[in-house]
Amino acid sequence: MQRNKIFSRLLSLMLMAAAITTFTACSSDDDNDSKAKQYDDLEYLQKALCNIDATGTLVGYNVAPVLYENEPQHLYIGVDNIEEAAHMFAEWMSPEVKLADITPTVSELTAQLADKQGKSQGTIYFRAGKTPIVAEVTASNGTQLKFVSSITFLLKSAWPHNSGDEDMGIDTNLGDDDGLGISGEPGNTWGR
Repeated sequence: MQRNKIFSRLLSLMLMAAAITTFTACSSDDDNDSKAKQYDDLEYLQKALCNIDATGTLVGYNVAPVLYENEPQHLYIGVDNIEEAAHMFAEWMSPEVKLADITPTVSELTAQLADKQGKSQGTIYFRAGKTPIVAEVTASNGTQLKFVSSITFLLKSAWPHNSGDEDMGIDTNLGDDDGLGISGEPGNTWGR
């Protein structure tokens, strides 16, 4: 009888121990959502560069004018130096995109884009150029960036004379969504 009591208690303790370990959550179980992101990086970049209506049609560009009609998706931006160009590039990226520190001698930045689930959406490259080109921005093959094939940062002193605009029509304050800008046909519109 005494043995049955001990055996019964021992069995109860083992079952409780098994139940406790079964129902105790591991820290990794609770962190399944830690890979979920707040931003879709490609969508964030697209909205920074382009004004697209609800039907997916390009209304205009937010960051630069189209200088050459035969290259409507190649944008040009006038800057004073590479550091200014790199800071503009960084502003276009979602806060979740990790970039190297920007210094006056930066020559390359790489932005790995990912959707909200963390799936890769391609890579955007910022690379220093040779005067008068300060830097160029391009996308890796397979990156689904719409309406922009590349961006060239030019020295302001080398800005083409045909722009006819001292400040080149660039809205460098991306947070200012006042809806104002110079309007025209899609591809020839800039500002917000």
